Amino acid sequence: MPVTPDIGALVDEITPHAVELRRRLHQHPEPARDEHRTTAMVRRFVESYGLVFQGREPATGGFVDIGAQPRVGFRADLDALPIAEPEENPNRSLIQGWMHACGHDAHTAIAAGIAVVLHRLTPEQGARIVFQPAEETIPGGARDLVAEGVVDGLRGLFAFHVDPSLAVGRIGVKSGPITASADRVTIVVDGPGGHTSRPHRTVDLVSAAGRLAAEIPGVIRKAVDARSPVVVAFGSVHGGDAFNVIPTQVEIRGTVRTLDPALWNVLPSLLDKAIEAVLAPTGAGYTLEYRQGIAPVVNDRRLVEAAARAVENALGEGTVVDTETSMGGEDFSDYLTVAPGALLRLGTECGGGDLHSAGFLLDEDCIRVGIHAGVAALLAQMG
Repeated sequence: MPVTPDIGALVDEITPHAVELRRRLHQHPEPARDEHRTTAMVRRFVESYGLVFQGREPATGGFVDIGAQPRVGFRADLDALPIAEPEENPNRSLIQGWMHACGHDAHTAIAAGIAVVLHRLTPEQGARIVFQPAEETIPGGARDLVAEGVVDGLRGLFAFHVDPSLAVGRIGVKSGPITASADRVTIVVDGPGGHTSRPHRTVDLVSAAGRLAAEIPGVIRKAVDARSPVVVAFGSVHGGDAFNVIPTQVEIRGTVRTLDPALWNVLPSLLDKAIEAVLAPTGAGYTLEYRQGIAPVVNDRRLVEAAARAVENALGEGTVVDTETSMGGEDFSDYLTVAPGALLRLGTECGGGDLHSAGFLLDEDCIRVGIHAGVAALLAQMG
């Protein structure tokens, strides 16, 4: 009679090697769609355990299949951010101006560890472990992989995102919307220009642009159902070169976010009408470039509940906790146009900074937790 492998022992065996992989990845961060060295590291790691890495040459990323017919998947992301890492950080980046400040290195190491453990377990049904490039861009690499059919036929897809506000050893779960859409907008306000001593003879364009930046978020908020969260915020305003010249153009750039997929589809027209109404009294003209980026991530309730049960059974009572919705964006939503999915939060708290900050740190103990929890969630869908 065959002996059932001890999953915990397999996880403990692979964890030190996954941690070492994470450290190498952290020292060599790469930009979106340029993750060639990162992809090569993942390939070498999984192939050293007898797995076959199916790459996307000359593009980056790829996937690993366990079993003949994958029915469930797990996604990790590969790219880093243009952030200079402080010199005192452990295993700090060796690439000037770039840093894994969002935990993608941990996601990737965990996914590689999951692939090896599942391979050792030789499950009857299969799984696909996806290594995605370009999560930090809009649109992201998920859209490319969906177009290539990488998730076709999967009946469920999981992913982790590290959470520095959640204790190590905890997995945060939430059914329904867990992250928001992320759209980019550029508004160019225009007028004839003129002398700052005579704003009454022209269009005071800086004043008009300031009014727009100040009023648009509230106008949009009032235009939609109060039960549908929406955030409009501007991060860039540029116009003029001289203290005594009213410019002919002012450019305002920002983002628009919502948790409501139906609202997401009508936000471009709502914003256009709001800009027209706010600028009408000023006499300024405008052009709007609205780039619809990624949809909200709406977690599948069945997958979340099944994963929560499996993780608690594997790691113990109290491991799984409720988590909050974030207004940040995640292109994991692109996969959900093809297969149901669940994005789970992985506790990494260690006193470091927030995501996308130079002070971001994570506790590497999260890698063992992530491998074990990921294996448990996948096996629950493969059984």
